[in-house]
Amino acid sequence: MKTNPVNRKLALAALLLAAAFLMSGCNLIVKDMAVDAQQVILSVNGEEIVKEQFTRYYENAYQQAQEDQAYYAQYYGFSPQAVDPDAVLENTLESIARHTLLMQKARELGLDAMTDEENAAIEEQASTQFESIRQQVKNVFFAGTALEGEELEAAIDKKAAELNLTKKAYRKSALENKLYEKLHDYAGRDIEVSEEQIQSAFDEKVAQAKADCAENLAAYGTALRTGQTVYYAPAGYRAVRQILVQLPQEEQDAIRALESELSPLQTALNQAQAGLTRYEDALKNESASPEDSAFVDEQHAALGEEAAARVKELLALESLTPEQSAELEAFKAALPVYRQLEEAKALLAAKQEELDTKREAAFSGIQARTDEVYQLATAEGADFDALIAQYNDDVNQPEQGYLLCQDTTDYVPAFTQAALALESVGDISQPTRTNYGNHILRYQSDVQEGPVELGGVRETLEHELFHARQDEVYTQLQEAWMAEAVIEKYPERFKD
Repeated sequence: MKTNPVNRKLALAALLLAAAFLMSGCNLIVKDMAVDAQQVILSVNGEEIVKEQFTRYYENAYQQAQEDQAYYAQYYGFSPQAVDPDAVLENTLESIARHTLLMQKARELGLDAMTDEENAAIEEQASTQFESIRQQVKNVFFAGTALEGEELEAAIDKKAAELNLTKKAYRKSALENKLYEKLHDYAGRDIEVSEEQIQSAFDEKVAQAKADCAENLAAYGTALRTGQTVYYAPAGYRAVRQILVQLPQEEQDAIRALESELSPLQTALNQAQAGLTRYEDALKNESASPEDSAFVDEQHAALGEEAAARVKELLALESLTPEQSAELEAFKAALPVYRQLEEAKALLAAKQEELDTKREAAFSGIQARTDEVYQLATAEGADFDALIAQYNDDVNQPEQGYLLCQDTTDYVPAFTQAALALESVGDISQPTRTNYGNHILRYQSDVQEGPVELGGVRETLEHELFHARQDEVYTQLQEAWMAEAVIEKYPERFKD
Protein backbone atom coordinates (compact mmCIF):
# COMPACT_ATOMS: atom_id res chain seq x y z
CA MET A 1 0.00 0.00 0.00
CA LYS A 2 1.26 3.48 -0.79
CA THR A 3 2.51 5.65 2.02
CA ASN A 4 -0.05 8.23 3.07
CA PRO A 5 0.59 11.96 2.56
CA VAL A 6 1.67 12.65 6.11
CA ASN A 7 4.25 9.88 6.02
CA ARG A 8 5.64 11.31 2.80
CA LYS A 9 5.85 14.73 4.40
CA LEU A 10 7.50 13.33 7.48
CA ALA A 11 9.98 11.34 5.45
CA LEU A 12 10.70 14.41 3.35
CA ALA A 13 11.39 16.46 6.45
CA ALA A 14 13.80 13.84 7.74
CA LEU A 15 15.56 13.75 4.39
CA LEU A 16 15.95 17.50 4.31
CA LEU A 17 17.33 17.61 7.85
CA ALA A 18 19.77 14.80 7.15
CA ALA A 19 20.86 16.42 3.89
CA ALA A 20 21.44 19.74 5.60
CA PHE A 21 23.53 18.06 8.29
CA LEU A 22 25.65 16.15 5.82
CA MET A 23 26.24 19.15 3.59
CA SER A 24 27.30 21.30 6.49
CA GLY A 25 29.59 18.64 7.93
CA CYS A 26 31.32 17.29 4.83
CA ASN A 27 31.92 20.16 2.42
CA LEU A 28 35.53 21.30 2.33
CA ILE A 29 34.55 24.55 0.65
CA VAL A 30 32.77 26.86 3.03
CA LYS A 31 29.50 28.17 1.66
CA ASP A 32 27.28 30.95 2.76
CA MET A 33 24.20 28.77 3.11
CA ALA A 34 21.83 31.71 3.23
CA VAL A 35 23.20 33.02 -0.05
CA ASP A 36 23.21 29.56 -1.60
CA ALA A 37 19.58 29.01 -0.65
CA GLN A 38 18.62 32.12 -2.64
CA GLN A 39 20.24 31.03 -5.91
CA VAL A 40 17.80 31.10 -8.82
CA ILE A 41 17.16 27.58 -10.11
CA LEU A 42 14.28 28.39 -12.42
CA SER A 43 12.83 31.54 -13.99
CA VAL A 44 9.47 31.69 -15.78
CA ASN A 45 8.74 34.99 -17.50
CA GLY A 46 10.91 36.67 -14.88
CA GLU A 47 9.29 34.92 -11.91
CA GLU A 48 12.10 33.23 -10.01
CA ILE A 49 12.17 29.97 -8.07
CA VAL A 50 15.12 29.90 -5.68
CA LYS A 51 17.07 26.90 -4.46
CA GLU A 52 15.49 26.79 -1.01
CA GLN A 53 12.01 26.62 -2.52
CA PHE A 54 12.98 24.28 -5.34
CA THR A 55 14.62 21.82 -2.95
CA ARG A 56 11.33 21.12 -1.23
CA TYR A 57 9.72 20.26 -4.58
CA TYR A 58 12.65 18.10 -5.63
CA GLU A 59 12.89 16.11 -2.40
CA ASN A 60 9.17 15.44 -2.48
CA ALA A 61 9.40 14.25 -6.09
CA TYR A 62 12.40 12.04 -5.29
CA GLN A 63 10.63 10.49 -2.32
CA GLN A 64 7.54 9.84 -4.42
CA ALA A 65 9.63 8.17 -7.13
CA GLN A 66 11.15 5.85 -4.52
CA GLU A 67 7.72 4.98 -3.13
CA ASP A 68 6.42 4.27 -6.61
CA GLN A 69 9.28 1.85 -7.28
CA ALA A 70 8.58 0.03 -4.01
CA TYR A 71 4.87 -0.09 -4.76
CA TYR A 72 5.30 -1.54 -8.24
CA ALA A 73 7.78 -4.08 -6.92
CA GLN A 74 5.45 -5.20 -4.14
CA TYR A 75 2.14 -5.31 -5.97
CA TYR A 76 3.10 -5.94 -9.59
CA GLY A 77 6.29 -7.96 -9.26
CA PHE A 78 8.46 -5.42 -11.10
CA SER A 79 12.15 -5.37 -10.31
CA PRO A 80 12.81 -2.17 -8.33
CA GLN A 81 14.91 0.31 -10.25
CA ALA A 82 17.28 2.86 -8.75
CA VAL A 83 15.79 6.34 -8.95
CA ASP A 84 17.75 8.57 -11.35
CA PRO A 85 18.37 11.91 -9.60
CA ASP A 86 18.99 13.68 -12.92
CA ALA A 87 15.68 12.44 -14.31
CA VAL A 88 13.87 13.57 -11.17
CA LEU A 89 15.58 16.96 -11.43
CA GLU A 90 14.60 17.38 -15.08
CA ASN A 91 11.00 16.36 -14.42
CA THR A 92 10.76 18.64 -11.40
CA LEU A 93 12.06 21.61 -13.39
CA GLU A 94 9.50 20.96 -16.11
CA SER A 95 6.66 20.45 -13.64
CA ILE A 96 7.37 23.62 -11.66
CA ALA A 97 7.84 25.64 -14.84
CA ARG A 98 4.44 24.52 -16.12
CA HIS A 99 2.76 25.13 -12.78
CA THR A 100 4.28 28.61 -12.44
CA LEU A 101 3.26 29.55 -15.97
CA LEU A 102 -0.34 28.34 -15.51
CA MET A 103 -0.68 30.36 -12.32
CA GLN A 104 0.63 33.39 -14.23
CA LYS A 105 -1.91 32.86 -17.01
CA ALA A 106 -4.72 32.49 -14.48
CA ARG A 107 -3.82 35.89 -13.02
CA GLU A 108 -3.45 37.47 -16.47
CA LEU A 109 -6.93 36.28 -17.39
CA GLY A 110 -8.38 37.65 -14.16
CA LEU A 111 -9.33 34.18 -12.94
CA ASP A 112 -7.83 34.87 -9.51
CA ALA A 113 -10.73 37.22 -8.72
CA MET A 114 -12.76 35.02 -6.39
CA THR A 115 -16.34 35.40 -5.27
CA ASP A 116 -17.20 35.34 -1.59
CA GLU A 117 -18.58 31.84 -2.10
CA GLU A 118 -15.37 30.66 -3.77
CA ASN A 119 -13.20 32.17 -1.04
CA ALA A 120 -15.32 30.49 1.61
CA ALA A 121 -14.98 27.12 -0.15
CA ILE A 122 -11.19 27.56 -0.40
CA GLU A 123 -10.98 28.43 3.29
CA GLU A 124 -13.13 25.45 4.26
CA GLN A 125 -11.02 23.07 2.19
CA ALA A 126 -7.78 24.41 3.67
CA SER A 127 -9.15 24.21 7.22
CA THR A 128 -10.36 20.64 6.76
CA GLN A 129 -7.04 19.48 5.32
CA PHE A 130 -5.01 21.32 7.93
CA GLU A 131 -7.01 19.91 10.85
CA SER A 132 -6.63 16.44 9.39
CA ILE A 133 -2.85 16.81 9.13
CA ARG A 134 -2.67 18.29 12.66
CA GLN A 135 -4.40 15.17 13.96
CA GLN A 136 -1.86 12.99 12.17
CA VAL A 137 1.01 15.04 13.59
CA LYS A 138 -0.53 14.60 17.03
CA ASN A 139 -0.80 10.83 16.58
CA VAL A 140 2.78 10.50 15.32
CA PHE A 141 4.66 12.87 17.63
CA PHE A 142 2.54 13.31 20.73
CA ALA A 143 1.15 9.88 21.49
CA GLY A 144 1.29 9.42 25.25
CA THR A 145 2.43 12.99 25.88
CA ALA A 146 1.76 14.66 29.21
CA LEU A 147 0.96 17.90 27.41
CA GLU A 148 -2.68 18.94 27.26
CA GLY A 149 -4.96 21.83 26.40
CA GLU A 150 -3.49 24.97 24.84
CA GLU A 151 0.05 23.78 25.54
CA LEU A 152 -0.51 20.62 23.50
CA GLU A 153 -2.17 22.52 20.67
CA ALA A 154 0.72 24.98 20.51
CA ALA A 155 3.23 22.11 20.40
CA ILE A 156 1.33 20.45 17.56
CA ASP A 157 1.28 23.70 15.57
CA LYS A 158 5.01 24.19 16.15
CA LYS A 159 5.86 20.69 14.95
CA ALA A 160 3.58 21.03 11.92
CA ALA A 161 5.28 24.30 11.03
CA GLU A 162 8.71 22.64 11.28
CA LEU A 163 7.48 20.11 8.71
CA ASN A 164 6.10 22.87 6.44
CA LEU A 165 2.58 21.66 7.19
CA THR A 166 0.89 25.00 7.72
CA LYS A 167 -2.61 26.23 7.14
CA LYS A 168 -1.14 28.88 4.85
CA ALA A 169 0.37 26.15 2.67
CA TYR A 170 -2.94 24.29 2.48
CA ARG A 171 -4.78 27.52 1.66
CA LYS A 172 -2.29 28.17 -1.16
CA SER A 173 -2.82 24.64 -2.46
CA ALA A 174 -6.61 25.01 -2.35
CA LEU A 175 -6.39 28.33 -4.20
CA GLU A 176 -4.15 26.87 -6.88
CA ASN A 177 -6.49 23.93 -7.35
CA LYS A 178 -9.33 26.40 -7.87
CA LEU A 179 -7.28 28.30 -10.44
CA TYR A 180 -6.58 25.06 -12.30
CA GLU A 181 -10.31 24.41 -12.34
CA LYS A 182 -10.99 27.89 -13.71
CA LEU A 183 -8.32 27.51 -16.39
CA HIS A 184 -9.94 24.27 -17.45
CA ASP A 185 -13.31 26.00 -17.62
CA TYR A 186 -11.72 28.81 -19.63
CA ALA A 187 -10.55 26.27 -22.20
CA GLY A 188 -14.14 25.19 -22.75
CA ARG A 189 -15.66 28.68 -23.01
CA ASP A 190 -16.29 28.58 -26.78
CA ILE A 191 -16.89 24.86 -27.26
CA GLU A 192 -20.19 23.80 -28.77
CA VAL A 193 -21.30 20.25 -29.44
CA SER A 194 -23.35 19.82 -32.62
CA GLU A 195 -26.22 17.43 -33.21
CA GLU A 196 -24.15 15.76 -35.92
CA GLN A 197 -21.38 15.05 -33.39
CA ILE A 198 -23.89 13.64 -30.91
CA GLN A 199 -25.46 11.39 -33.56
CA SER A 200 -22.07 10.19 -34.75
CA ALA A 201 -20.95 9.40 -31.21
CA PHE A 202 -24.25 7.60 -30.57
CA ASP A 203 -23.83 5.44 -33.66
CA GLU A 204 -20.28 4.54 -32.61
CA LYS A 205 -21.41 3.66 -29.09
CA VAL A 206 -24.22 1.47 -30.41
CA ALA A 207 -21.91 -0.35 -32.81
CA GLN A 208 -19.33 -0.95 -30.07
CA ALA A 209 -21.96 -2.13 -27.59
CA LYS A 210 -23.41 -4.51 -30.18
CA ALA A 211 -19.95 -5.94 -30.85
CA ASP A 212 -19.27 -6.30 -27.11
CA CYS A 213 -22.53 -8.18 -26.58
CA ALA A 214 -21.81 -10.46 -29.53
CA GLU A 215 -18.55 -11.39 -27.84
CA ASN A 216 -19.93 -11.51 -24.30
CA LEU A 217 -23.71 -11.58 -23.90
CA ALA A 218 -23.45 -11.01 -20.16
CA ALA A 219 -21.79 -7.61 -20.74
CA TYR A 220 -25.18 -5.92 -21.11
CA GLY A 221 -26.49 -7.16 -17.76
CA THR A 222 -23.25 -6.33 -15.98
CA ALA A 223 -23.29 -2.79 -17.42
CA LEU A 224 -26.84 -2.25 -16.18
CA ARG A 225 -26.12 -3.69 -12.75
CA THR A 226 -23.03 -1.50 -12.25
CA GLY A 227 -24.75 1.71 -13.37
CA GLN A 228 -23.00 2.13 -16.72
CA THR A 229 -24.72 3.84 -19.63
CA VAL A 230 -25.99 1.22 -22.09
CA TYR A 231 -26.52 1.87 -25.77
CA TYR A 232 -27.68 -1.49 -27.10
CA ALA A 233 -29.80 -4.33 -25.76
CA PRO A 234 -28.99 -7.77 -27.20
CA ALA A 235 -31.48 -10.58 -27.81
CA GLY A 236 -31.78 -13.28 -25.16
CA TYR A 237 -32.42 -11.18 -22.07
CA ARG A 238 -35.46 -11.39 -19.85
CA ALA A 239 -36.70 -9.46 -16.84
CA VAL A 240 -37.66 -11.46 -13.75
CA ARG A 241 -39.28 -10.08 -10.62
CA GLN A 242 -39.36 -11.94 -7.35
CA ILE A 243 -40.92 -12.24 -3.92
CA LEU A 244 -38.19 -13.26 -1.51
CA VAL A 245 -39.21 -14.91 1.74
CA GLN A 246 -35.97 -14.25 3.53
CA LEU A 247 -34.21 -16.40 6.11
CA PRO A 248 -33.38 -14.54 9.34
CA GLN A 249 -29.91 -13.02 9.09
CA GLU A 250 -28.54 -15.17 11.91
CA GLU A 251 -29.66 -18.30 10.04
CA GLN A 252 -28.00 -17.08 6.83
CA ASP A 253 -24.78 -16.42 8.73
CA ALA A 254 -24.84 -19.85 10.37
CA ILE A 255 -25.36 -21.62 7.03
CA ARG A 256 -22.54 -19.69 5.36
CA ALA A 257 -20.24 -20.42 8.31
CA LEU A 258 -20.83 -24.17 7.94
CA GLU A 259 -20.31 -23.92 4.18
CA SER A 260 -16.96 -22.25 4.76
CA GLU A 261 -15.94 -25.21 6.93
CA LEU A 262 -16.62 -27.61 4.07
CA SER A 263 -13.88 -26.20 1.85
CA PRO A 264 -10.81 -27.28 3.89
CA LEU A 265 -12.42 -30.68 4.49
CA GLN A 266 -12.92 -31.13 0.75
CA THR A 267 -9.30 -30.10 0.19
CA ALA A 268 -8.15 -32.69 2.72
CA LEU A 269 -10.24 -35.35 0.96
CA ASN A 270 -8.75 -34.42 -2.41
CA GLN A 271 -5.24 -34.62 -0.97
CA ALA A 272 -5.93 -38.02 0.57
CA GLN A 273 -7.34 -39.31 -2.71
CA ALA A 274 -4.27 -37.98 -4.53
CA GLY A 275 -2.07 -39.82 -2.02
CA LEU A 276 -3.85 -43.13 -2.69
CA THR A 277 -3.60 -42.61 -6.44
CA ARG A 278 0.10 -41.81 -6.07
CA TYR A 279 0.61 -45.05 -4.16
CA GLU A 280 -1.19 -47.21 -6.72
CA ASP A 281 0.53 -45.56 -9.70
CA ALA A 282 3.98 -45.87 -8.14
CA LEU A 283 3.37 -49.52 -7.29
CA LYS A 284 2.50 -50.29 -10.90
CA ASN A 285 5.35 -48.21 -12.37
CA GLU A 286 8.62 -50.04 -12.74
CA SER A 287 10.47 -46.73 -13.20
CA ALA A 288 8.90 -44.81 -10.33
CA SER A 289 10.89 -41.88 -8.96
CA PRO A 290 12.96 -42.35 -5.79
CA GLU A 291 10.50 -40.10 -3.96
CA ASP A 292 7.50 -42.19 -5.05
CA SER A 293 9.31 -45.42 -4.22
CA ALA A 294 10.06 -44.09 -0.75
CA PHE A 295 6.40 -43.15 -0.38
CA VAL A 296 5.37 -46.73 -1.25
CA ASP A 297 7.83 -48.10 1.31
CA GLU A 298 6.31 -45.82 3.96
CA GLN A 299 2.88 -47.27 3.22
CA HIS A 300 4.08 -50.89 3.15
CA ALA A 301 5.70 -50.56 6.57
CA ALA A 302 2.22 -51.12 7.98
CA LEU A 303 1.71 -54.33 5.93
CA GLY A 304 4.86 -56.36 6.10
CA GLU A 305 6.89 -57.79 3.21
CA GLU A 306 4.58 -60.70 2.38
CA ALA A 307 1.41 -58.59 2.30
CA ALA A 308 3.17 -55.84 0.33
CA ALA A 309 4.26 -58.34 -2.30
CA ARG A 310 0.70 -59.63 -2.54
CA VAL A 311 -0.68 -56.12 -3.05
CA LYS A 312 1.76 -55.51 -5.87
CA GLU A 313 0.76 -58.85 -7.42
CA LEU A 314 -2.96 -58.04 -7.26
CA LEU A 315 -2.52 -54.55 -8.74
CA ALA A 316 -0.60 -56.03 -11.67
CA LEU A 317 -3.62 -58.14 -12.69
CA GLU A 318 -5.77 -56.79 -15.53
CA SER A 319 -8.97 -57.89 -13.78
CA LEU A 320 -9.81 -59.15 -10.32
CA THR A 321 -12.24 -61.75 -9.11
CA PRO A 322 -14.62 -60.71 -6.35
CA GLU A 323 -12.44 -62.58 -3.87
CA GLN A 324 -9.29 -60.84 -5.10
CA SER A 325 -11.00 -57.43 -4.93
CA ALA A 326 -12.04 -58.09 -1.36
CA GLU A 327 -8.51 -59.20 -0.51
CA LEU A 328 -7.02 -56.04 -2.06
CA GLU A 329 -9.44 -53.78 -0.19
CA ALA A 330 -8.53 -55.51 3.07
CA PHE A 331 -4.85 -54.80 2.44
CA LYS A 332 -5.60 -51.16 1.49
CA ALA A 333 -7.49 -50.64 4.71
CA ALA A 334 -4.24 -51.12 6.60
CA LEU A 335 -2.40 -48.45 4.61
CA PRO A 336 -1.91 -45.02 6.27
CA VAL A 337 -2.95 -43.24 3.07
CA TYR A 338 -6.15 -45.29 2.88
CA ARG A 339 -6.98 -44.58 6.51
CA GLN A 340 -6.42 -40.88 5.83
CA LEU A 341 -8.83 -41.10 2.91
CA GLU A 342 -11.52 -42.80 4.97
CA GLU A 343 -11.05 -40.30 7.80
CA ALA A 344 -11.34 -37.36 5.35
CA LYS A 345 -14.51 -38.86 3.86
CA ALA A 346 -16.04 -39.27 7.29
CA LEU A 347 -15.22 -35.74 8.40
CA LEU A 348 -16.62 -34.23 5.19
CA ALA A 349 -19.76 -36.34 5.38
CA ALA A 350 -20.34 -35.35 9.01
CA LYS A 351 -19.95 -31.65 8.24
CA GLN A 352 -22.24 -31.96 5.22
CA GLU A 353 -24.85 -33.66 7.38
CA GLU A 354 -24.55 -30.89 9.95
CA LEU A 355 -25.02 -28.30 7.19
CA ASP A 356 -28.01 -30.13 5.71
CA THR A 357 -29.63 -30.41 9.14
CA LYS A 358 -29.06 -26.71 9.83
CA ARG A 359 -30.39 -25.71 6.43
CA GLU A 360 -33.53 -27.82 6.78
CA ALA A 361 -34.23 -26.42 10.23
CA ALA A 362 -33.76 -22.87 8.96
CA PHE A 363 -36.06 -23.30 5.97
CA SER A 364 -38.71 -25.01 8.06
CA GLY A 365 -39.04 -21.72 9.93
CA ILE A 366 -40.13 -19.84 6.78
CA GLN A 367 -42.06 -22.66 5.09
CA ALA A 368 -45.53 -21.61 6.27
CA ARG A 369 -45.04 -18.05 5.02
CA THR A 370 -43.56 -19.34 1.76
CA ASP A 371 -46.59 -21.59 1.18
CA GLU A 372 -48.96 -18.71 1.89
CA VAL A 373 -47.21 -16.36 -0.55
CA TYR A 374 -46.94 -19.02 -3.26
CA GLN A 375 -50.68 -19.80 -3.05
CA LEU A 376 -51.50 -16.10 -3.33
CA ALA A 377 -49.09 -15.62 -6.25
CA THR A 378 -50.48 -18.53 -8.25
CA ALA A 379 -54.16 -17.81 -7.54
CA GLU A 380 -56.27 -16.84 -10.54
CA GLY A 381 -56.14 -13.09 -11.15
CA ALA A 382 -53.30 -12.56 -8.67
CA ASP A 383 -51.56 -9.19 -8.77
CA PHE A 384 -47.90 -10.15 -8.45
CA ASP A 385 -46.71 -6.55 -8.17
CA ALA A 386 -49.10 -5.94 -5.29
CA LEU A 387 -47.84 -9.09 -3.57
CA ILE A 388 -44.27 -7.86 -4.01
CA ALA A 389 -45.16 -4.65 -2.20
CA GLN A 390 -46.76 -6.63 0.64
CA TYR A 391 -44.54 -9.68 1.09
CA ASN A 392 -41.17 -9.21 -0.63
CA ASP A 393 -38.10 -9.07 1.64
CA ASP A 394 -35.74 -8.06 -1.19
CA VAL A 395 -35.46 -4.32 -0.64
CA ASN A 396 -32.88 -3.94 -3.43
CA GLN A 397 -34.95 -5.38 -6.27
CA PRO A 398 -34.84 -3.09 -9.35
CA GLU A 399 -38.16 -1.68 -10.48
CA GLN A 400 -37.95 -3.50 -13.83
CA GLY A 401 -36.79 -6.70 -12.14
CA TYR A 402 -33.56 -8.61 -12.58
CA LEU A 403 -32.25 -8.78 -16.15
CA LEU A 404 -30.45 -11.98 -17.04
CA CYS A 405 -29.55 -14.33 -19.87
CA GLN A 406 -28.02 -17.75 -20.30
CA ASP A 407 -24.51 -16.34 -19.73
CA THR A 408 -25.34 -14.37 -16.58
CA THR A 409 -23.04 -15.05 -13.63
CA ASP A 410 -23.99 -12.06 -11.46
CA TYR A 411 -26.47 -14.02 -9.32
CA VAL A 412 -26.36 -17.29 -7.39
CA PRO A 413 -26.74 -20.23 -9.80
CA ALA A 414 -30.00 -21.53 -8.32
CA PHE A 415 -31.67 -18.16 -8.85
CA THR A 416 -30.46 -17.86 -12.45
CA GLN A 417 -31.41 -21.44 -13.30
CA ALA A 418 -34.93 -21.01 -11.91
CA ALA A 419 -35.39 -17.73 -13.77
CA LEU A 420 -34.29 -19.18 -17.11
CA ALA A 421 -36.41 -22.32 -16.64
CA LEU A 422 -39.61 -20.24 -16.87
CA GLU A 423 -41.03 -20.79 -20.35
CA SER A 424 -43.46 -17.94 -20.98
CA VAL A 425 -44.00 -14.35 -19.85
CA GLY A 426 -46.25 -14.46 -16.78
CA ASP A 427 -45.06 -17.87 -15.57
CA ILE A 428 -44.33 -18.19 -11.86
CA SER A 429 -41.70 -20.52 -10.43
CA GLN A 430 -41.90 -22.94 -7.57
CA PRO A 431 -40.17 -21.57 -4.46
CA THR A 432 -36.44 -21.78 -5.12
CA ARG A 433 -33.96 -22.12 -2.27
CA THR A 434 -30.76 -20.11 -1.92
CA ASN A 435 -28.86 -19.06 1.18
CA TYR A 436 -30.99 -15.91 1.20
CA GLY A 437 -34.29 -17.76 1.53
CA ASN A 438 -37.10 -18.88 -0.77
CA HIS A 439 -37.47 -17.08 -4.11
CA ILE A 440 -40.79 -17.01 -5.96
CA LEU A 441 -40.05 -15.70 -9.45
CA ARG A 442 -42.25 -14.24 -12.18
CA TYR A 443 -41.18 -14.04 -15.83
CA GLN A 444 -41.90 -10.36 -16.27
CA SER A 445 -40.93 -9.58 -19.87
CA ASP A 446 -38.40 -10.04 -22.65
CA VAL A 447 -35.89 -7.29 -23.29
CA GLN A 448 -36.39 -5.91 -26.78
CA GLU A 449 -33.29 -6.19 -28.92
CA GLY A 450 -31.89 -3.00 -30.43
CA PRO A 451 -30.34 0.37 -29.63
CA VAL A 452 -31.68 2.56 -26.87
CA GLU A 453 -33.45 5.82 -27.70
CA LEU A 454 -31.02 8.63 -28.44
CA GLY A 455 -33.02 11.01 -26.26
CA GLY A 456 -32.33 8.94 -23.19
CA VAL A 457 -28.55 9.22 -23.54
CA ARG A 458 -28.24 12.53 -25.37
CA GLU A 459 -27.20 14.50 -22.29
CA THR A 460 -24.55 11.92 -21.38
CA LEU A 461 -23.10 11.98 -24.90
CA GLU A 462 -23.08 15.79 -25.05
CA HIS A 463 -21.30 15.89 -21.69
CA GLU A 464 -18.66 13.36 -22.82
CA LEU A 465 -18.03 15.13 -26.11
CA PHE A 466 -17.77 18.54 -24.48
CA HIS A 467 -15.30 17.44 -21.83
CA ALA A 468 -13.21 15.46 -24.29
CA ARG A 469 -12.87 18.55 -26.47
CA GLN A 470 -12.31 20.73 -23.42
CA ASP A 471 -9.42 18.52 -22.28
CA GLU A 472 -7.95 18.66 -25.78
CA VAL A 473 -8.17 22.46 -25.96
CA TYR A 474 -6.74 22.79 -22.45
CA THR A 475 -3.71 20.70 -23.44
CA GLN A 476 -3.23 22.73 -26.62
CA LEU A 477 -3.40 26.00 -24.67
CA GLN A 478 -0.79 24.76 -22.19
CA GLU A 479 1.60 23.76 -24.93
CA ALA A 480 1.14 27.08 -26.75
CA TRP A 481 1.75 29.05 -23.56
CA MET A 482 4.83 26.96 -22.75
CA ALA A 483 6.23 27.59 -26.24
CA GLU A 484 5.73 31.35 -25.87
CA ALA A 485 7.09 31.62 -22.33
CA VAL A 486 10.63 32.68 -21.43
CA ILE A 487 11.82 29.80 -19.27
CA GLU A 488 15.36 29.67 -17.92
CA LYS A 489 16.64 26.62 -16.04
CA TYR A 490 19.83 26.35 -13.97
CA PRO A 491 20.14 22.71 -12.91
CA GLU A 492 23.87 23.04 -12.32
CA ARG A 493 23.20 25.47 -9.47
CA PHE A 494 21.04 22.90 -7.74
CA LYS A 495 23.78 20.28 -7.99
CA ASP A 496 26.38 22.56 -6.43
